[in-house]
Amino acid sequence: MIFVNPNAKSNKNTPNISLAYAATVFGAKTIDQNTMDYPADRFLFAQSDILAISVQTRTLKEAERIKKEYLKKYPSSQVKTVSTAIDIQCCYPYLEWPDGITFKKEFGDEYPFPDYELFDSFQIFEKNWRSGDWKYAIMTSLGCPYSCDYCMCKNRKWKFRSARNSFEELKRAKEKWGVKKFQILDDCFNFNEQRVIEFCGLVKNLNLSWACTNGVRADRFTDEMAQAMKEAGCEDISMGIESSDPEILKSIKKGETIEQIEKAITAAKKYFSKVNGYFIIGLPGSSYEKDLASVNWAEKMGINAHFSYHVPAKDGLIESDALFYGEGAVPTSGAYPKELQEKIYNLTAQMRPRSGSVGYAGKIKRRFLRTTKKLFGSF
Repeated sequence: MIFVNPNAKSNKNTPNISLAYAATVFGAKTIDQNTMDYPADRFLFAQSDILAISVQTRTLKEAERIKKEYLKKYPSSQVKTVSTAIDIQCCYPYLEWPDGITFKKEFGDEYPFPDYELFDSFQIFEKNWRSGDWKYAIMTSLGCPYSCDYCMCKNRKWKFRSARNSFEELKRAKEKWGVKKFQILDDCFNFNEQRVIEFCGLVKNLNLSWACTNGVRADRFTDEMAQAMKEAGCEDISMGIESSDPEILKSIKKGETIEQIEKAITAAKKYFSKVNGYFIIGLPGSSYEKDLASVNWAEKMGINAHFSYHVPAKDGLIESDALFYGEGAVPTSGAYPKELQEKIYNLTAQMRPRSGSVGYAGKIKRRFLRTTKKLFGSF
């Protein structure tokens, strides 16, 4: 059995964590076409009785192409989806075909630490982790009980790993792979203040710098929490702001006021060298003028503003293959003319996070065939 991570054309410096857990549980070697996107069809190099694909909404078409090409070459094989209880990452939901391989144990301390050495892209990750160019990604909790209309994580039970268990994963990553930095990818990291403070008390002993890339609620952000995070090595936090317009915040059921958001930003700027805000272009009820006002508000607040497109939900899911950030992202909202939404997106290009460049491509490309043969045998 072999697993595949399709090319999502974004987040190349962040591993597919759900797939990493599944690979660890099933002991499956994994072809990571997102971080190492060459050769594009190397999944055809490895024959297996089962090829299992991790499918997100943004990779559905690519996954269907992989399935078609693989069965054309190996008609006696089976192609399935593979999934875990982590059903959303980087705001994109995972999908399952009727015939799939699953590991649905409730997310928590019982999960094994992910073994990224099963990925054929591991050399890329390890090199960038050791140099500090990339941050090791970790999810310490899953789900969010809030009701933000635009979010796929909404109205879900908050499930968490203990602070000690999360710390132990980071300790292992430092000792085993030389990790210098890490990032939190939780849906709602600071839902429980005491857990955050306990986590920080443990992590500061690792002397790692880190970022809360996702999961900071402004209305749950406190000065005590900020101080604990700073003392533990956190340098960079990001908050979901979405819009500076109070009426839009109400209409999307954000559950926060602009005053709460401004208070949290003011507190964060006392402690962190970088404070980021995520904004959404084309939310229901928005306009070019309102979105432009969010740009000006972000400049006034002195934060880095990362703008992405709103993708309307259909039957509870974002439209398949619709990208709201990264390469290939295009406007899909009907809130106001798409050319004006694109104008905002282009205007704020320098404010968005880099998706992560693989780097030293020539050297890794030369090593690739040796790595793939080692993982999957001759072809």
